[in-house]
Amino acid sequence: MSDVLLNAFNDSSMQSLGNIELTLGSLPSDFSTPPRPGLRVPSATSQTTAQSSAPVTSPPSVSVSFRRKGEPSLSRKLTGETEVEGGLETASAEKSRWGDVGLDTPISARPAASRHRSRPSVSGSQKGVPLTLRDQEKHIDSLKKENFDIKLRVHFLEERLAELAPEQMDAALKQNITLKIETHNRGREIKRLKKLLLELERELERLQRSTGHRGARERELEAKLEERERDIREFRQKRASMDGGDASSREVEARNAELEEELHNVRGLLEDNVMEIERLQDLVERKGNISSTGDAHRIDELESDVDRLKQTITEQAQLLDQKEDDKVELLDEIEALRLNLEDLQQRREADSIERSQSRAQMLEEREEREAVEDDLNALKDRLAAALIELQQKEDDTERKDQMLQDLTSQHQQIVEEVEEEWRGEVADHKQQVEELRDVLAERDTECKELRLTVNELETAMNDLHGKFEATLAHLEQDADDKDAQIESLNEAIEKLGEQVYVLEDENDRMKEDYDKIKEEDDAERERLETLAAALKEKLTNLKANLDEMTDMYETCRQEVHAHHSRQEELATHVETLVDELEHEREARERVESEFDAANKEHDAKSCAERRAIEAKESALQSTLDDLARTQSLLTQRETDLEAVQNALQMIETESKRAGETHSTARFSLQLEVDRLKRDLERLEDELSRARAELSDKDNKGRDRNGVLDKLHAENRDLASQLAAQTQARLNISEKLDYTQSSLKVAETEITTFKSRVSELETRLSKDQRSLLSAENQYRDQLTERNTLLLTIYQYMDKILGVDNTPKKGGQAETKPFTNFSVFHDNLITRLKALSQIQLDFDKRCKEIEGRFTDRMNDMRKQLDNRWRQIDKFEAGIKVFAETKATWRRKFNAKEGEVEALKTTNVELSAQLSSTKRPGQPDSMEVRSLSARAVTAERRLNNAQNQLLATEEKIASMSQKTVATDSKWEARVKEYEARLKAAEERVKRERQGGKERVNELENQLKSLQRQLELASKRSQQLAGVIDSNKPGSSSTTSSPSSR
Repeated sequence: MSDVLLNAFNDSSMQSLGNIELTLGSLPSDFSTPPRPGLRVPSATSQTTAQSSAPVTSPPSVSVSFRRKGEPSLSRKLTGETEVEGGLETASAEKSRWGDVGLDTPISARPAASRHRSRPSVSGSQKGVPLTLRDQEKHIDSLKKENFDIKLRVHFLEERLAELAPEQMDAALKQNITLKIETHNRGREIKRLKKLLLELERELERLQRSTGHRGARERELEAKLEERERDIREFRQKRASMDGGDASSREVEARNAELEEELHNVRGLLEDNVMEIERLQDLVERKGNISSTGDAHRIDELESDVDRLKQTITEQAQLLDQKEDDKVELLDEIEALRLNLEDLQQRREADSIERSQSRAQMLEEREEREAVEDDLNALKDRLAAALIELQQKEDDTERKDQMLQDLTSQHQQIVEEVEEEWRGEVADHKQQVEELRDVLAERDTECKELRLTVNELETAMNDLHGKFEATLAHLEQDADDKDAQIESLNEAIEKLGEQVYVLEDENDRMKEDYDKIKEEDDAERERLETLAAALKEKLTNLKANLDEMTDMYETCRQEVHAHHSRQEELATHVETLVDELEHEREARERVESEFDAANKEHDAKSCAERRAIEAKESALQSTLDDLARTQSLLTQRETDLEAVQNALQMIETESKRAGETHSTARFSLQLEVDRLKRDLERLEDELSRARAELSDKDNKGRDRNGVLDKLHAENRDLASQLAAQTQARLNISEKLDYTQSSLKVAETEITTFKSRVSELETRLSKDQRSLLSAENQYRDQLTERNTLLLTIYQYMDKILGVDNTPKKGGQAETKPFTNFSVFHDNLITRLKALSQIQLDFDKRCKEIEGRFTDRMNDMRKQLDNRWRQIDKFEAGIKVFAETKATWRRKFNAKEGEVEALKTTNVELSAQLSSTKRPGQPDSMEVRSLSARAVTAERRLNNAQNQLLATEEKIASMSQKTVATDSKWEARVKEYEARLKAAEERVKRERQGGKERVNELENQLKSLQRQLELASKRSQQLAGVIDSNKPGSSSTTSSPSSR
């Protein structure tokens, strides 16, 4: 993250926040360091720097990161975060982590190198400061936490609503919700703290690199200071040898004293810088052994050092301004001295003209001329000495240049040899790094594949949920159709009952007609008795007619019996229809119960699937956290390696000076490498375990998909059964239509046979009793259905609440046995309200997710913009460093010019002192002397230019050495191997030297023995020779006598 540290911000609720607007205008455009109270400020009178209570520290490195005036320091920001997050359970852990180090450590508890330095207070109020990037990101984190907490609570409440768990499960569900929220929050806080640690380590590396560059620059400044001190001593000796001057020379001496004081102050500055560098080196050496609790204290100290270095920048800028002003003043003084010189020369010429007119003054002039000649001779001697010294200095500079060139050539040869020796090992390390990157890329691809599989599972679950809702709607529609069919059947049964009542009325009417017919028969019988005599003749005819009527009566009677049998068949058929209706109702109830059970099972399985998906997501999140942890560990190990490399480089330089070898750093580096290998193996094992767990979870997901397929098959079977039942109901309705048509035909036949209804009364009474029993049974079934519907209705009221249940037209509470249609409408509206609640809940969840994603995208865009701004700031800092280096070079050049002007000023003051003497030489001699002085000045200028050129060459060489040092930092492993080889070589040489010493001692002993033997032999030979000498002399004398 570009924003190096995030500041704390007060938490606020979701309702009071609204839309968050983050703009780049919240950051100020200028960067300036806070003023320091204890600096050395030049006084108004003497233009010197007064000594403050705190010594001046060294100038900072180029890559110092600036901070705004009102912002707190790095340690204050860390403490501010822990204080704001005190409401969470992790705040205590954070305080225990950082509090052991003591971020707010007093100044007295710090090392002795930085104990006497004052630190500016950064605990000022920030009420008027606009929101910083840290505040905004803290605000975003709080919103994310609240949003995530709300999502978790809503999800688990939905599960509770779906499962309708008993009261015993409430405690477990609450504990699960709080534990999940706490684990997620702690994971987020751990990630944020890891990011902070990485960024702090990067700043430490940057500061270490800047200290290396600064050390070379300080060494150069020390060398220049020593040279200038030597020049000042020589200048003092020359001034002591020369005679006293006038007031201008005294002012120059005072100015020189002030410059000496400034040099003394700069030397103190350099000493402070050296102490600071040594302390930082000690910190770097101790970095491998310091635990994570010491990081905060080290960061606090480094921040104080950065503040001090920033203040020294301002001090150095003030010193540069002062020196520029001094240079301008010196130039003005030199111009004034030149004008005085010209005036004096003109006066001297005028005086010489006046003196030439009087001969009496010739003797005095001659004496003065002799004195001036003596002075000139002395000046010539001094000039010759100065020229000799200049020539010696030129020779010294040339010799130093040659030595520097030789050293650079040797250095380049050594560098080339080292590069050729260790280039192969660097290539091997690069190959290892590339292999590790390939492994990380493969793991990233695996994580992406896992995410894709999780997304596919989510889409499959959504499709299954949509299919389930479609089947549920279809089944509900089928149930509504069945209810409509049942209502139509009930209406048909009611119509049949009404037809039975009509038949009873017709039977009563037929009885009345039968009574009337009886009365008419009695009257006719009386009339027939009177007419019997008259009709006896027709008796035969009547008997024949009677026989025919009896036959017809019997046929009608048979037909009535057939009709009765047909009516009984119809009654039995009605009973069978009623039984079928009861069976269908029972089957429908069974189907509804099975459907409810299937719904419950599907809800339970869907909840289980959701939990499994959440478990997979948590596993993925844990694997991602592990990957982030490994990356942070890798970066930490890399920083540790760099620190160890720097420590080894320092140990190497110390070993070159003292001639001692240290193996502790190498052993610690080997331990770090082994630990990194163990960490890599452990991470690979964790990744393999995570893959195995993901494969197991994929298998479980497949098994659950199989169970869902079985449920879909069962749903299809249920749908087929419902279709069969609907077909059976259609057949029953057709049968009812057929029976109604047959009943109409029977009614027409009954009207034709009213005279023969007397025999049907008994059978009708039986039919009425059977119908009454059927009606009682049907009413019992209706009451059972009504009670069941009423219980369902009351249970829906309990679920939805009495206030949320809509009513039509302000009607009171209806019951199924009072007004079934209104009751049916109310029940349907409650079911629709329940489904609408579920739909609204899903919509709200989707809307919240959309808002959250939009806000996340906006925040990422703003973070990218801030990253770009920080890159621009870093580029500006680099430009500032380059301009600072150029100004330093210009400053060095100006100092050389000032020294040249000082020398010219000394010579001019000497000439002025010589001109003020009573004896005056001729103008020609003065002119020749001035010409010689001009030539000497030119030679001095040339020499100074050569010195400046050599200094520039030295600066360029120092830059090259700095570049090579930076290259050598990348090759610390090469030096380690070289140290190992050198140590082994030294061991072998020592062992071989010991063996060689023993061999030489043995050889010496043997040679001594041989010498002793040879001396004995020589003594014996000498004795033999001595003994043989007289004999030989006698033998020589005998022939001579002969």
